[in-house]
Amino acid sequence: MFNIVKNISLFLLKHTTKRYRFRNTSTIDRIVVHQTDTPDEGEFTPYAIANFHVNNNDWAGIGYHYLITDGGKIYQTNDDNVISYHASGYNTRSIGVAITGDHTLGQSIDNKKYKALVYLLAKLSNKYNLNVDQIIGHNETGSPKSCPNLDMDLLRADVKKKRYGSWQQRLYYLSAA
Repeated sequence: MFNIVKNISLFLLKHTTKRYRFRNTSTIDRIVVHQTDTPDEGEFTPYAIANFHVNNNDWAGIGYHYLITDGGKIYQTNDDNVISYHASGYNTRSIGVAITGDHTLGQSIDNKKYKALVYLLAKLSNKYNLNVDQIIGHNETGSPKSCPNLDMDLLRADVKKKRYGSWQQRLYYLSAA
């Protein structure tokens, strides 16, 4: 299976009057990893999260730039140049990547979802010339939340292995589910 990033940003609920600001993507110096703390609802998941962020949090739109659901489906939910709300103090300079679910530290994560996360983080870190130390968990931003409840050192090591791999190696990695 090959993961394609499906851009659905234009189709997600937006606030009627509020708008996110834009930035030059050259200012991006971090990727912040989140978990949604919600069950996966398949293709409906990004729409449900956008609805919650707009109607409950009163945000301009969904807070994440990318969302990964069970089975390794990757959705782009905001353009990278959007300053969305996902990590206080980091919003202007980071991309927010979220995985669905509530993963207690040490609990296993869907293999395809994890591989998609590694793939996306490698792709984004290459695109923005970030080293793996610039990939942080939401809990590493000073937030009291434990999100994403993943071993971030292991995740960074896995991204580092894939970051410099060839396109064929990435294809193989994704297909070995």
